Amino acid sequence: MTEPLIRAVALARRYQMGKTAVDALRGVDLEVAAGEFVALVGPSGSGKSTLLHLIGGLVRPTGGEVWVNGLELGRSSDQQLVAYRRDTLGFIFQSFNLLPIKAAWENVAVPLMLAGMPPARRRARAHELLAQLGLAPRADHRPSELSGGEQQRVAIARALANSPRLILADEPTGNLDSRTGGEIMALLRRLVRDEGLTLLLVTHDMGVARYADRIVHLRDGAVERLESVADEYATGVALPETLSAPEGAR
Repeated sequence: MTEPLIRAVALARRYQMGKTAVDALRGVDLEVAAGEFVALVGPSGSGKSTLLHLIGGLVRPTGGEVWVNGLELGRSSDQQLVAYRRDTLGFIFQSFNLLPIKAAWENVAVPLMLAGMPPARRRARAHELLAQLGLAPRADHRPSELSGGEQQRVAIARALANSPRLILADEPTGNLDSRTGGEIMALLRRLVRDEGLTLLLVTHDMGVARYADRIVHLRDGAVERLESVADEYATGVALPETLSAPEGAR
């Protein structure tokens, strides 16, 4: 039996707010297979963002275990977590988090620079990704010169730069209108299908969640129920060509 890419066992996270302890996660068990698209949904305070942050190695659990790609994050050193985030993960944020004074291609190239790729090669890789996401004519434009949808495509290209196994997306359509948000979700769905990526997405929008293969409903820091989704979004925004792995990124 194939090991899941993500495995959480009795995962818990407690925050101390003055004299009050807040249990953001309470004993979550969850497995996500490689190549699966899973949406985390729930009301505010349900623990969905905390779960994403734990899987991203951004915070450590106060109980239980979380394994990703064979690494137990709670017991990993800071150096191991830095390497894990660099080599295994791609992040997509609601607010895009692009560097305002850098051109689109320079934003995409940031993870490649951190991975030690030579300048000429990372510039070529960044332009390649932007072209494959339909943004070749916008590669030299700064974020302020791009629409919201274009900025999020730049952010997606940046997340793909080091050919991660896992993409973590936190409300990726939250700052977009419904039409543009649908285009972004169709693009993410297509990437999962064509490139074999695993995608874990946090959203409060059930319309967005239904692009996933499976929905994890969270409430009060625990998994309330799991829901499989019919393949109603099988077609989407086609990519011009298959995304290729970055040469020399490792």
